[in-house]
Amino acid sequence: MRLLDRYLIREWFVPFIICLAGFMVLWIAFDLINELSDFTEAGLGVAEIVRYYWMTLPGNFFVVVPVALLLSLMYAINQHSRHHEFIAIRNAGVGMLRMSAPYLVVGVLLSAGLFWSNEKWLPNGLREGEIIKSGQATDEENQLGRGWIADVKFRNDEANRSWQIPAFNPAIGEMRGVGKKPIIISWKWDDEQPKREIMAVKGTWGKGGWKFHQVRDYKPTEGFPEAHPIRFHETLQLEEFDETPTQIGGELKIAPLFDKRAHKRWSVSLAEIDGYRRIHPHITPEKKAILNAQYQVRLAEPLTCLIVVLIAIPFAAPSGRRNAAVGVAAGIIVCLAFFMVQQFSMAVIGQLSPHLAAWAPHALFGGISAWQITRVR
Repeated sequence: MRLLDRYLIREWFVPFIICLAGFMVLWIAFDLINELSDFTEAGLGVAEIVRYYWMTLPGNFFVVVPVALLLSLMYAINQHSRHHEFIAIRNAGVGMLRMSAPYLVVGVLLSAGLFWSNEKWLPNGLREGEIIKSGQATDEENQLGRGWIADVKFRNDEANRSWQIPAFNPAIGEMRGVGKKPIIISWKWDDEQPKREIMAVKGTWGKGGWKFHQVRDYKPTEGFPEAHPIRFHETLQLEEFDETPTQIGGELKIAPLFDKRAHKRWSVSLAEIDGYRRIHPHITPEKKAILNAQYQVRLAEPLTCLIVVLIAIPFAAPSGRRNAAVGVAAGIIVCLAFFMVQQFSMAVIGQLSPHLAAWAPHALFGGISAWQITRVR
């Protein structure tokens, strides 16, 4: 990295951290005021409240990070312009595109970080936050510990298999029976075959799939489908059970979301959407369109950071005798327009053409902004 690149990034980084921390503190403060009564009713202490906000922190990254990036870039670039540093750099033979390279790299890295946060941190963090906020949810979940979900019912349409799970922990890939309620899994290879059913005390996910412990196996006898002899297995592993903990957890998150407005943002990962589509290959066209739209949005959303960089550079950089404040204000207005077009595109054409709804705003604003960068004098 050249000395110039390090200097430009250093001058941007401090304002970015200040803006990011300031917006996060404001968000937490306003949310805490609204939710304080709920925290008190749930009997949460200071440690639990701190943990709740830490786990749910990425839920606002998709708004806070681009806004902090925009304001910090506007400030840093405007400061360089006020001190005529850009003029000196240009006179040294450095083109505008080369001078913008460090900021573009920052936009790419923040986009990658936002994508990782949406995929790895956000989905599990929101579930953990709900458990903390509700005082560990139900009594059954309290007995098992943090992260357990009680009374899970799961259906794999592709394999014609139904699961009834008294207690399930997707984070560690484990399911358990509770009291006199065992894990029950029933399935049929085809409509002409009798149903097979197993009952187990415990199930664990590993390299070979699901392994069940203390299993009662109700398996039809070949040639005598009406007979269901019971066989007991200390451990039983069935290779055809390919439902992963991620798929089961995704089912629990995605199924209730269809009742909400289709263009609203879902807090689920791409892997969970993929798993849901695989085990439900024959869902209704309306649900399929919603899934496709959400999938494309999850791919396109992190690139907002890169688009913000492309918008900020031409408006904050010097251009003739234009007033600096006018340029900064115009850049902020254009970014707000970009965010509004994103939401409008999802609401109006999201279910008709998911690819167009998700990517058209990025292509439009990103392309125009990149062209404007080449015209900065």
